[in-house]
Amino acid sequence: MKRNDILVCIPTYNERDNIRPLYRAIKDLSIPLDILFCDDNSPDGTGAIIDQIIDKDPTVFALHRQQKMGLGTAFLQSFEYAKKHQYKYLIGMDADFTHDPKYIPQLIKRSAQFDIVIGSRYASGGKMIGWSSIRQPFTLFWRNRIKKGLGMPYDCTGSFRLYTVDILKPETINRIQSKGFAFCMESLFWFIQAGAVVGEVPIVAHTRIHGKSKLSVAIMWEVFKTYCRLRWHACKAKYHMLIEKKPKNGFKKI
Repeated sequence: MKRNDILVCIPTYNERDNIRPLYRAIKDLSIPLDILFCDDNSPDGTGAIIDQIIDKDPTVFALHRQQKMGLGTAFLQSFEYAKKHQYKYLIGMDADFTHDPKYIPQLIKRSAQFDIVIGSRYASGGKMIGWSSIRQPFTLFWRNRIKKGLGMPYDCTGSFRLYTVDILKPETINRIQSKGFAFCMESLFWFIQAGAVVGEVPIVAHTRIHGKSKLSVAIMWEVFKTYCRLRWHACKAKYHMLIEKKPKNGFKKI
């Protein structure tokens, strides 16, 4: 049963050592909000720890899924959950402390101005600390490709965001095909196409404290395929826009 107007969604897979500290850090903010964990049947027992927290806190809920289904599907389900239970705002974040809960008040503060507020590593004052020699170049490469190829100058590969639930419309959400990490880029692309106004707050993103990174070759391949699909759409839309502006007789009117 919904208790507050803000829902924090946290997808989890093998995050047992992070769940309790993250939960306490969020509650220590003393902000009226609910928490929704979306666990993919973690072999390390993350789901059981979540259930123990739920037993003691009526503002915490869980979606227990039967298998590993990916970050994107977790957020898509959280979108439906937020709409069904009539939340005003949905905040998505990672479970590994890459996204420090201390930035949540800043996301909420800017929600009056924007439909989506991103916790950005690239906004002035933001940065990454301790990231691996694989993960950081991967992130920076796609930051530049997305900015140039898709025209999105934001932190498009991070999931730390506040969404105004009113923008989570079926005609936009149904266009999202990505199941995993590429969801971050693709969802923002379609929301912007639908007219969403996007803002950012700078964050310092630290490397995870416990557990292992989920970055894999499969994730990299999904990001590449998704980028190519969105790039094709962006080019096609630009082409049609130019055609519509061109005079039918081929000559510019004077």
